[in-house]
Amino acid sequence: MGSILNKQHTNESLELTNLAKTTRSKSVTENQDDFEEGILVWLDSANQYNDDWIEESNHARETINNLKTFDNPNDCINFIKMVVNDKVFLFVSHQYVHLICSVKAELRSLSSIYVYCDSTVTTIKRTQLETWAKTNEPLITGVYLNSTECFSQLTEDVSDVCDHDSIPVTYLSPQIKNLNLKQASSFLIFHLFFQNILFHLSSSSIDKSQIQRILRSCYYYYRDNYKRSDEIKHFEQNYKSELAIDWYLRTKFLSRLLHKASRTHNFSLLFNYSFIFRDIQRLIDENTSIDSDSLQTKTYYRAQNVNADDLYRLRMNLNGIISINRYLDICKTIEEAISEVSSKSNTLETVLYHFSISHSYKSISDNKVLLSIGTLFRIQHIGMQLDGIWHVHLNLMAKDDINEQINILLSEIDSIPHPYLTIGLVWDKIKQSSKADRFYRLLIDHLPKLDEETALICNYVGAIFRLKCQYATALNYHEQALKIYQEKNQTNSSSYENIDRTHAQIALVYRDTGDILAAVKHFKLALKQGEEILSHVGEIYRNWGQFNIAQTYYQQTKVENNIGLCYIYQRMFSQALSHLKKETESISNINLGVYHQLQKEYSTALIFFERALEAVKNHPLDTAMIHSYLGLLHCDRRQWLLSLKHYEQALELYKRHLSTANHPTIALVHDGLGTLYLNKGEYRAAQREFERCLELQLRVLSSKHPDVAGTYNNLGGVFNEMGHYEQALLYHYEALAIATATLPMDHFDIKLYEHNITETKRKLAYN
Repeated sequence: MGSILNKQHTNESLELTNLAKTTRSKSVTENQDDFEEGILVWLDSANQYNDDWIEESNHARETINNLKTFDNPNDCINFIKMVVNDKVFLFVSHQYVHLICSVKAELRSLSSIYVYCDSTVTTIKRTQLETWAKTNEPLITGVYLNSTECFSQLTEDVSDVCDHDSIPVTYLSPQIKNLNLKQASSFLIFHLFFQNILFHLSSSSIDKSQIQRILRSCYYYYRDNYKRSDEIKHFEQNYKSELAIDWYLRTKFLSRLLHKASRTHNFSLLFNYSFIFRDIQRLIDENTSIDSDSLQTKTYYRAQNVNADDLYRLRMNLNGIISINRYLDICKTIEEAISEVSSKSNTLETVLYHFSISHSYKSISDNKVLLSIGTLFRIQHIGMQLDGIWHVHLNLMAKDDINEQINILLSEIDSIPHPYLTIGLVWDKIKQSSKADRFYRLLIDHLPKLDEETALICNYVGAIFRLKCQYATALNYHEQALKIYQEKNQTNSSSYENIDRTHAQIALVYRDTGDILAAVKHFKLALKQGEEILSHVGEIYRNWGQFNIAQTYYQQTKVENNIGLCYIYQRMFSQALSHLKKETESISNINLGVYHQLQKEYSTALIFFERALEAVKNHPLDTAMIHSYLGLLHCDRRQWLLSLKHYEQALELYKRHLSTANHPTIALVHDGLGTLYLNKGEYRAAQREFERCLELQLRVLSSKHPDVAGTYNNLGGVFNEMGHYEQALLYHYEALAIATATLPMDHFDIKLYEHNITETKRKLAYN
């Protein structure tokens, strides 16, 4: 606070100056390890970064650690505009206060303004400024001449806003039947984390070395804050689980960190400090168990100052559900609760919560109890009474009631293989895959390292990443699972079946990446898994053109559809038909459609494809697949508009419902569109679609994948039709090089690419 200081030094610290400049240029949204909800912003063109400034800033950090300094008002305003999740407390010199107040409507995160005047400001001007502030600017807490008064008011305000009034909550609207998963995701994610994961993780005691590792980031964050650093050190050396509640209530760095982590869904912190949550919850559960014979509904109270936006959100959720996302100390009397909130604010409304509860709490003093985190209440009544306070009556929710409503929302997810994965699956479903990926990693990092359930979850997560075409990550998780099962198998031979399942998962990854030899190797290690594995191996040999070997695997499965399809590939139509007719109608419709299409019986093929389409109308990805078949069918019939319509429908469904936009299946639709335009004679359009197909394939597949070879060959065909034979020849050679490296030498594709090269050379020779 340069203009408040009594003495000035000309020798500024270069290191400190550079630090301040770096701080000013960094967006608050970039800081992922910000452990507090408040930011102290300091705007003064007269700031001197000297010893006195260091002393002032250290004093400030005892109240709010996150300090940002500015000497340019526009930079300051732009910074505050970027703050989304935190509360800003602004120290501003008198010459900038009118500018700041003129744009305060744009500064949604601004909580309080502290105006200070230096010795150049006359008493008359200061009095005028105070009068103007009291009359026109409720955010201004006062006009100050010295830092002591200013910091005293700041400390009080931060305690009110960031400690007492910071109650992270999420809502589930009363209109739940009209909600989709995305609208309810914030509520769901927090609820699922505490109910499905945190309190079910291993509850083994944490040792000193683990606490030291967890606290490293705190030491770094508070490196310039001696008061908080001492607090952290005291916690590290003296924490005991039986005193977890006392530590939580009396340790500022810990309570602020956990509150912000809960409000911002910072799962890295929530997982790291899960031992605190579990220790507190154990103490609360023990209390509930002791009093289980005399569970009576009692009413407790908590007052809070809220802004207009938060009050509106609360009122809009009347009759809905509110989740209290922190351990909350609540009072036994209304008078005690109201006495804890500040009555000075002109911009906030006071809300008094009436909590009707019979369990999920523990007495912590004669006047208070501690409410369990994640407790759910029905918002029964909201109304302002004669005391000018909004009274909100909350009734504790029964577990069965909330589970029924949660299940309705989760029905949008096709499959939930393990409860721990639900949060990630929610994020994947609403297209927030980066959050899902980070969650899966954090989850596995915090599971017991050599536990069979951990291996099971690793396999599930690996399968999720395979479907998202993140093959290296998928392989890594499956290999983690395999390592756990193999180590377990050394002491307990019952893990053989799990080892086989894991080999099957690894094989699927290699198959999708085009490493077919590795896929066959791992599939053969998993053959004891039965028909599904036999079918996968049969499919590989079928695609290789080794039909006799494929049939030996298919015949072991006794799935007539697979056997019939193998005969279709060999153009042995009568044998194919005899097997397809033995299969159930719902399974064989697609292959019967393919069968009749290859025999140019297009009208009959259309009947079977339409039957298949009707059978899967509630399954969007299967529907998309059949639209692709119909696109190809109408292309063969030279019905260009119908073909285009079906391909576009397939593309729209795949983009909406696949877990990633970079999926090889989407590439195949572009391949179909390329074939459509090629047959239609629109070569530039065909080139565009094949290039889109190639671009998507190269994002997720190996450059040596057989499908990539097929796309190079198709591009060669386009350039052949356009008469650009040299360019066509390059593409055909590229296709052949990939095919000879990945396919058996007698494979049909190799013969096709060799033929195309010969024909292109012949055309080139005549030009």
